[in-house]
Amino acid sequence: MPNDIREARPRPDVPPIAKGAAFFLVGVVVLHFAATFLWNAPANPIKDSVGTQVSAYMRPFFQQNWSLFAPNPVNAEDELRVRAQVEDPQTGELRTTDWEDPTRLEWTLVTHDPAPSRASRLTSNLHRRVNTAWNALTDEQQAIVATDYQEMADWRPLADDLIAAQGGETSSRVANMVRADRVATGYATQFAKARWGEDVVAVQFQLVRTPVPRWNERLDPPPEDPQQTIRDFGWRPALVDPDQDEAAFADVLRDLESNR
Repeated sequence: MPNDIREARPRPDVPPIAKGAAFFLVGVVVLHFAATFLWNAPANPIKDSVGTQVSAYMRPFFQQNWSLFAPNPVNAEDELRVRAQVEDPQTGELRTTDWEDPTRLEWTLVTHDPAPSRASRLTSNLHRRVNTAWNALTDEQQAIVATDYQEMADWRPLADDLIAAQGGETSSRVANMVRADRVATGYATQFAKARWGEDVVAVQFQLVRTPVPRWNERLDPPPEDPQQTIRDFGWRPALVDPDQDEAAFADVLRDLESNR
């Protein structure tokens, strides 16, 4: 009598390295979803305790701008402008440069490219971060960030003035503004050094927003003098973080200029 029962084949052993890789990938996915949940969740004690780490992970690559969708799509061009004070190495005199627009240089990477690199939106993301922090401030605090600072060790003077303006109590809006101001100053310094050389001693940046025509006005001639919102921030001493690569930044800037 034939035996219809097939013998069960032994399962092949999974190599330990494959198991380890699988557990690692599952852990990464779980951590990513946890960070995304905390990023989008309302304020709570857990989010407050790890907010800095979550923010550093989510920005700029996983941050979503929901204004992309209806009913309130993005309706303005956001630009970051930079100028600098450059010291003459022989006379010691300071020269103030004209305003330059690194955002428009980045936009050259978008033209005729359906999948531009992340370098095409660095200053756009920076504009959004600084602008969000600025909007959370009071009128008095907004006037403070427009003030010039000559000594900014760890950005403590700016933080102290912002805290004093709200009665001496610290808050997340002060921390967010100080961090955003420092990041923007670091970027402005890199751009200024690549543009005007190593003798840059101070930088200033401003946020510029230009409305774009509405859909039903898209075929109308553009206005000769479009209304713009310009937010000036005060002069800051040049800031160079030790991990920044000035030569690499200068190479990227030269490539962007060649795309004009």
